Amino acid sequence: MYEFHPYFTHDGSVGLYSPEFNDIYHSATGALTEAYDKFIFPSNIDYLLCSKQEIKVLDICYGIGYNTKSFLNYIFEKFSGKNINLTKYYGSIHTNKNNKSINNYSPIYTNNNLKDLNTNIASIHTDNSSVYATTRINNEAIYSNNVFPKISVTALDNDENLFYLSPFIKTGENDFRMFNIEIPCEKVQKYLLDSNKSEIIKISNVVNYFILDKIIEKTPEIYQNSEIVEILNIKNLSPFFDPNIRGISKIYQNRKTNYTPLESFICYLHNIYYHHVSSSYKRRLKRSILKDINFTFKSGDARKSIIETSDIYNLIFLDAFTPSKCPCLWSLEFFKLLFEHLEQDGMILTYSSSASVRSAMVEAGFFIGNIFCQRENKFIGTVAVKNKSLIKYPLSEFDLGLLKTRAGIFYRDENLTAQNEVIIEARNFEVKNSNRQSSSEYKKLFSSSSSL
Repeated sequence: MYEFHPYFTHDGSVGLYSPEFNDIYHSATGALTEAYDKFIFPSNIDYLLCSKQEIKVLDICYGIGYNTKSFLNYIFEKFSGKNINLTKYYGSIHTNKNNKSINNYSPIYTNNNLKDLNTNIASIHTDNSSVYATTRINNEAIYSNNVFPKISVTALDNDENLFYLSPFIKTGENDFRMFNIEIPCEKVQKYLLDSNKSEIIKISNVVNYFILDKIIEKTPEIYQNSEIVEILNIKNLSPFFDPNIRGISKIYQNRKTNYTPLESFICYLHNIYYHHVSSSYKRRLKRSILKDINFTFKSGDARKSIIETSDIYNLIFLDAFTPSKCPCLWSLEFFKLLFEHLEQDGMILTYSSSASVRSAMVEAGFFIGNIFCQRENKFIGTVAVKNKSLIKYPLSEFDLGLLKTRAGIFYRDENLTAQNEVIIEARNFEVKNSNRQSSSEYKKLFSSSSSL
């Protein structure tokens, strides 16, 4: 049987444990919170919405989809006029002196085209007496002028079962302590004993229904797959799945009508979609935004999938397991491959701050900087770009020096086909025989010189 080991993280979203890597997929602080902090908020989506005719996103190591879901959730909420879940950390909605709220795109980086666009949108406003009215006018004006871009998301993962389960995963659970199950991982067990709790946040059902709809459109037979059906029907796993969406698999398996199984399933999907999505969402999403979003999943080796495409991406979310466990997606050659597939003003975002990863990025031709988390008031990841002006938080002198130590020796995968064990062994050999300063020696010397 397929191994599926979920647990609730502190923000009420589901995390996963991987037996293969003996590691957790998601931060115990909050799987969904982590997606927003490390991939969505630093990616400057508002700038892309206002300046691009099409936004292409590559989600490497999709897992159960939090990065893609958070991205789509942000887009849907922006389009529908609702506040973003973590507004207080991002400042998406501002209030003017007259106490009238306005929708503020507030891109970190501006240009003349963007200024012109904002001026044009402002000139269309006839009523900004409320968030709803102003946002409604903004969105209608943007879309009627074909300014709102088309969205294309490509998700990569070698575990297609997780992809097919992803629309069912629950977020926003408040009373989750009693549901956590025993997992053979010290990190998770330590977390489960922790009494801390983060702010509970949630992905809109619109996002999950949208992803499910795309899955059914391309592989309608998948929810007759015995492994998927078995997991969705295991009693002690039911708290981790959204009951509205989880019922689909049962309907698909058991419902007897005059329709074919696929027709019956589509009818049921249509029914729950329009019963559970709010009227305000329906009014806006019924326009053309859904049909202008393309969502594609590719299973297998991410290296091969990227080599086989000619697509150029605005955003690349790199969320693979740590370099010491999955070095094939952190090698110099892999970053050179990503360099070829990143737009000139695009961004690669990752949680990793590893010296070996950052060194490989620099060697591949990128400019790199820190990802800053306002919520925690600290740096929590790395951004890589071709356009240096996009770096908001440059690396410190200490971080740059660390790249020149043994810790900064990057992984190599010359033909982009090597096994992880081979890549790790080759790097270990290079580190062992290197004349570079060790990171521990460097830290001592830097600390002593800084204190003078």
